[in-house]
Amino acid sequence: MLYYIFRPIIALFFWLIFRPKVSGGKALRTRGKVIFVCNHFSLGDPITLACLTRRQVHFMAKSDLLHKWYAKIFFKLLLAFPVARHSADLGSIRTALNGLAKGKAFGIFPQGRRVKGGELTEPEKGAAFIALRADAPIVPVYLDPRIWRRLRCRAAVGDPIYPADAKTSGGKPVDVLTEMVWERMKELEEQVKGIYKLQTTNYN
Repeated sequence: MLYYIFRPIIALFFWLIFRPKVSGGKALRTRGKVIFVCNHFSLGDPITLACLTRRQVHFMAKSDLLHKWYAKIFFKLLLAFPVARHSADLGSIRTALNGLAKGKAFGIFPQGRRVKGGELTEPEKGAAFIALRADAPIVPVYLDPRIWRRLRCRAAVGDPIYPADAKTSGGKPVDVLTEMVWERMKELEEQVKGIYKLQTTNYN
């Protein structure tokens, strides 16, 4: 309920203030079950992702963020549910699989933590595992980490990556799918750099 009330208001201000420019934004309108995978550098990343797509996006949030009452309200606004990091949290996985079975969209940050500067550090395999179990496509999204400094939102979105492509590669599907997604994320990072016409040496 809170999501439906506040999202249009927040999205309006977001678009007015940050004036998003998105490369490949069509994939954000993917219908049916889908997992949006995104780099992670601030607590505002779920808000940014939710404002860039018209889909209602559910998020996984690490459980230690939900201890405070105000944090619970904030993440409830984001349709987030808790997940224990670095463990097989079967309850959270089941929640995600049930939601995807109903055609919902999920947002997952595979790095598992915020990374200053938006660098693409080694991802965890949870997103790929869930995608394979749910047979749900993954849409990779790269957000420019300087959004708050420049007050401009720049993002690049890749085409959906389907689990079936990983299953026919000959390797372990969860590893192959994770690598496929992360290689695409690196390509999207280069696209965002191109939007600003910056050299790699002075990007960070």
